[in-house]
Amino acid sequence: MYSVVKYCWFLFIIVAQDVKSKELVLVAGLAKPPYVIPEQDTGFEVDLMRDVLATLGHDISMLYVPYGRTYETMKQMRADIGLTQLEKSGVESELLSQPYVSYQNVAVSLLDNAIKLEKMSELQTLTVVAFQNAQKVLGSAFAKATEISPLYIELPEQHKQVELLLTGKVDVVVMDINIFKYFATSITGANQVEKIRVHSLFPPTHYRAAIREPALREAFNRAFSSYIMTADYDKLLAKYDMTYVNHRP
Repeated sequence: MYSVVKYCWFLFIIVAQDVKSKELVLVAGLAKPPYVIPEQDTGFEVDLMRDVLATLGHDISMLYVPYGRTYETMKQMRADIGLTQLEKSGVESELLSQPYVSYQNVAVSLLDNAIKLEKMSELQTLTVVAFQNAQKVLGSAFAKATEISPLYIELPEQHKQVELLLTGKVDVVVMDINIFKYFATSITGANQVEKIRVHSLFPPTHYRAAIREPALREAFNRAFSSYIMTADYDKLLAKYDMTYVNHRP
């Protein structure tokens, strides 16, 4: 019995050392600032992963791919981790970590326009700009309301969505609130929170990481649970102005 226990402990040490010595390749979708900022090899999600995995002894290398290609690229390249994943997107549930980041889509209007939105159907009287495929992603009630809106546009370039709102060309922009603040700041020098009204019409989306190796996935879950209770995590939230979403799942 002693020899079996000793052998199992020896295997555990070998596996742990192998995991620690490995540089990890992470795949992320292109350009979702402040979550992912490829040109700077940074962003809230990237820095979070770098910090958490560093506590396990890992360095990381990032691979950025077009939107929607993260998981397929991860499988084809046999990368270690794919960021910003959901089970309903076709990822095997057993590969997914615990939720590590939350996105919060909202409707944003200018405070001066005195728009009040309490239900989705009220969008049908307003001009609206949203992100690409928003009618598919945000549900049938949103799709129905915006189909009969006086003007509804979907744009892949999210900074242009923010520009349309700030210049008064549309009544409402629909996008993640932290992405809105990022582009508002890059356009005007301020996040504009004092000049906007945020309408909470949508539930948050809690994303997970796809992690191939079970041992790494379990280690990440434990390390992440510890990391989010630290001052370093609070500093990361403040660095990227993550003020609207509870990022402690």
